[in-house]
Amino acid sequence: MSNKTKILSELSKIIVESMSSFSDIKKEIETIVKIRVEKIINKMNLVKRDEFEVLKEIVQKLEAKKTTKKKTRKKNRNKKLLRKK
Repeated sequence: MSNKTKILSELSKIIVESMSSFSDIKKEIETIVKIRVEKIINKMNLVKRDEFEVLKEIVQKLEAKKTTKKKTRKKNRNKKLLRKK
């Protein structure tokens, strides 16, 4: 019995040590992948989210102004046509 217990104890130690090693390997792989993804993103010259939101807001305001101007022009045309008649 003592021999079996000793073998199981040693096996348990080996498993615990290997789990620790796997955890370290996992962290290292995650770090490497993160660095590579960041490099790829930087090469793509992507816009940051906050910059995108600012530009989106500017475009929306410009579209609203454009729509307002179109409506105003249409009203002015209609007034001119009514005056001519």
